Amino acid sequence: ADAPSSKGAVWVLSGFGSQHRKMAKQLYQENAVFAAEVDKVDALILDEAGYSMVEKFLDDSLDYDVETAQVGIFTIQVGLAALLRHHGANPEAVVGHSMGEAAAAYISGGLNLEDAVRVICSRSRLMGEGESALVGDDIRLMALVEYSADEVAALLPTYPKLEVCVYAAPTHTVIGGPQADVEAIVAHAESQEKMARVLNTKGASHTSQVDPILGEFAAELAGIEPSALKLGVYSSVDQDTFYRAGHAPIHNEDYWVKGMRYSVYFDNAVRLAVGSGHTTFVELSPNPVALMSVAASAFHCGLHDMQLIQTLKRKEDEPLGILTALAQLYVHGHAVDLASLLPAGAGYADLPRTAFQRKRFWLDHRISSAGNARIPGAHVSLPDGRHVWEVQASAVTDIDALVTAAAAQVLSDVALTASVPHATLPTSGTLTTTLSPHLGGASIQVHAKDTAGFSLLADAVVTSGEPLPEPVIAVPAVAEHVEELPEVVEDIGDKWDPEGSQTLEDRLTIIVAEAMGYAPEDLPGEIPLMELGLDSLMAVRIKNRVEYEFDIPQLQLQAVRDASLHEVAKYLQYAVDNREEVEKMAQEQAAAKAAEAAAEEAAEKAGTTESTAVAVAEEPVPGPAAAPDTSVGADSALASQEAMASAAGSDVPPRDAAERLTFATWAVVTGESAKGIFNTLPILTDDKAEALAKRLSERSGGEIDLDDVLDATTIEELANTVREHLEDAGKIDGLVRTLRARPEDSTTTPVFVFHPAGGSTVAYEPLLKRLPETTPMYGFERTDGSIEDRADAYVPLIEEIQGDGPYVLYGWSLGGALAYAVGNKLRERGKDVRYIGLLDTVMPGEKVEDTPEEIRKRWERYAAFAKKTYNVDYPLPYDKLVAAQSDDEQIK
Repeated sequence: ADAPSSKGAVWVLSGFGSQHRKMAKQLYQENAVFAAEVDKVDALILDEAGYSMVEKFLDDSLDYDVETAQVGIFTIQVGLAALLRHHGANPEAVVGHSMGEAAAAYISGGLNLEDAVRVICSRSRLMGEGESALVGDDIRLMALVEYSADEVAALLPTYPKLEVCVYAAPTHTVIGGPQADVEAIVAHAESQEKMARVLNTKGASHTSQVDPILGEFAAELAGIEPSALKLGVYSSVDQDTFYRAGHAPIHNEDYWVKGMRYSVYFDNAVRLAVGSGHTTFVELSPNPVALMSVAASAFHCGLHDMQLIQTLKRKEDEPLGILTALAQLYVHGHAVDLASLLPAGAGYADLPRTAFQRKRFWLDHRISSAGNARIPGAHVSLPDGRHVWEVQASAVTDIDALVTAAAAQVLSDVALTASVPHATLPTSGTLTTTLSPHLGGASIQVHAKDTAGFSLLADAVVTSGEPLPEPVIAVPAVAEHVEELPEVVEDIGDKWDPEGSQTLEDRLTIIVAEAMGYAPEDLPGEIPLMELGLDSLMAVRIKNRVEYEFDIPQLQLQAVRDASLHEVAKYLQYAVDNREEVEKMAQEQAAAKAAEAAAEEAAEKAGTTESTAVAVAEEPVPGPAAAPDTSVGADSALASQEAMASAAGSDVPPRDAAERLTFATWAVVTGESAKGIFNTLPILTDDKAEALAKRLSERSGGEIDLDDVLDATTIEELANTVREHLEDAGKIDGLVRTLRARPEDSTTTPVFVFHPAGGSTVAYEPLLKRLPETTPMYGFERTDGSIEDRADAYVPLIEEIQGDGPYVLYGWSLGGALAYAVGNKLRERGKDVRYIGLLDTVMPGEKVEDTPEEIRKRWERYAAFAKKTYNVDYPLPYDKLVAAQSDDEQIK
């Protein structure tokens, strides 16, 4: 801002839920102003409640309960208010949320500090005692449901035992009541594809359940002395009411009894504030929990450029959080005493002048295992035809450019026809772009995501031509010189010995885990493999190894793809015990495959559609009558109908090592699948959450605590925390990740690996485990540019490690193309390149003529493969693809 703000800030005093272990500890120890105010409040709490909040703040092992959490939050809110005011920041008005009304009353001048402490201590003690006494049918639950106030009012006659606890946002309401009724309305909301979540509480505040304690609450507050207001109060107790500064006292006993018993009108209060012209909201709390609701209410009122400022946040530097809040207030035109931030009497330091030295420090590249550092971001195709991209918010400067870039990846001739912004671009977090294709183009939504969830940024519509095929990266063949290399025989493991000590299921677990990138101990046996991220290539690897190592005839690929590990094991045991019957079944499958090939050839010659040939392949193959119920049946599919339906849905499976580890560990600990990485997780009990945190800490090599688990609403969020430890930045030096360091004085030849498409070199951990423990491994992470440009960047870094060689280079997927390019450049420099390993890097086995007929046939085969393998049946623009002059033009 280049001028003072026309309206002052509104301070938001949020309610229960922002508490966490270690809250305010750092700020109390490092900031004298905050500590002095907290000590003043603590003395009153000690007198009123008989315990010290300061002692609890300094105790890292403490878990807060209903009583101490409320008192602790209140203490921090009062301390934060004093600290902000010390630095010249003052609110024009306040809004309290439930228990936050107590701190709001003190800050606004409506109560003195002694009476405010009395209110919060009495309120929290009575609620804690009441909750601890609840057993059996007396227990009440609360749930957040995606219904507006009017929608809830229309539903309540169907659920007469439910009551509204909080009007949280225009489309979100908290309800409370008996468990059966709460679960029923949650199920009803989910059936309408609305968000619904049962909260981790034992009682239902702001409902008739608190009636038995209201009399005692009023008696304990007798004699409090409310005062005239010094600041405006947007009340969440009195619906649609604003009390101006100077208003007569409002905070009497009746106000507090009403606030405990009846609904919280937080959405109404925020809307009133926005309607009065306020655009800056500052949340005073140990962790921001109310700002997303504020944002939703403001958006509903048409305010898209509000300033939402947090003060403290869990696991972040607390003094820095205060400085950041003050800086945000200042740059948006609010008064801040900047001089107060400096030590008393501080002047200019007598420093010698320095000569300017031009040296570039900006980083050109950002390592990201999710591939989301550039627009449109990391891409996922969903089985229902939609496309989703995730990109870092910091990489986006224009919403329309993001929309167009995303659409252009999957559609031809894209033109943006309409764009409706709903909010301004955030500077942090991630943006999720969802494209839903329809005739003539697509509809696109962009959502912003932060720790509190998703919010809609923009709606857009594009027109387009035909859908584009998935781009395929291929390494060009070098025709001029073909070097004869020794034959490489893949050693995929010794054959399994039925008389040995290793069980069939243990060997199978190792095979499946290595193919899918899991550790064997992390692989859940009861969840369909497709839900764990199994793709066609992984299934082929598993199939081939199982056939070889268990010495059985070829099995149908569908048996691997659609089943869980336990179900595959049952089929495998049957195959080992009944080799002749399985051999007969394999022959029948081979005959069916031959018939399929003949039908395809006949269809091609006759000019018929590919769908005719594909239909032949989908005919069921009879299975053995004596097989167990869970093994291959009439259609040779092992999975249940429920598992197959789930696999065909839009649940997104794990995409990288961190997500696979998190997904699998969740299943192992909870006994249930999370279905997809973006699916909302159920709230765990403390015991299961502790077990999950402990196992994730062990598997990731870092410290993941209970709060990390409970705060995560999806596998993707929890995996982001796991990834920080799994992909330890301390092991990365620029573009080089040390996967296993070379011991001092060792001359062992290291293995150099290159990142795959969309991932980091952590993906090579399974390969590293199969190498001798003395073999070093160094990974090269992503950088921008063409394959040649990237190779030029990698070569000097590799030479710095290994000098003249010898060199062993490996690459998976895109990494194979990088390894090949680097190897060629090293050989051009006269280096000793011993081996270049290409893992699933596709190169043509023979030269394919690029005639129009061959190009068309190639795309027709690709379309048939996509339909058969992924059930994707999009018409391709064959004429445009044939007319394209290059691969790049085809992709565009």
